[in-house]
Amino acid sequence: MNKRPAVLMFSLVLISLTAMVAVPALAQMGQSVLSPVRCGTKLVQVGQDTKESVLAKCGEPTYRYPGSDGGGELWSYNRGSGRFSGTMKFTGAKLTSIQKTGYGFSK
Repeated sequence: MNKRPAVLMFSLVLISLTAMVAVPALAQMGQSVLSPVRCGTKLVQVGQDTKESVLAKCGEPTYRYPGSDGGGELWSYNRGSGRFSGTMKFTGAKLTSIQKTGYGFSK
């Protein structure tokens, strides 16, 4: 009895399921780190903005987490329903990453 077709079919299904899970997750990771975010009518971009410019564009963060061991300072934003929610990381004064978490929620 030849089990090769069954093994190939199982492998194909397993690879397809893995791709269905991994590809959207990788796409989201790329967006969350590189894409600019909108604060009102202004854009905030990694590598271009500083703490000062982010404060001017987005206002005071919901929470600030001081950096430790050179890890950089984190600013967390929740601007309410339908608006930017996420975390911005600063190394020194420079914005080095943006992690989008979706849309905010009412407090």
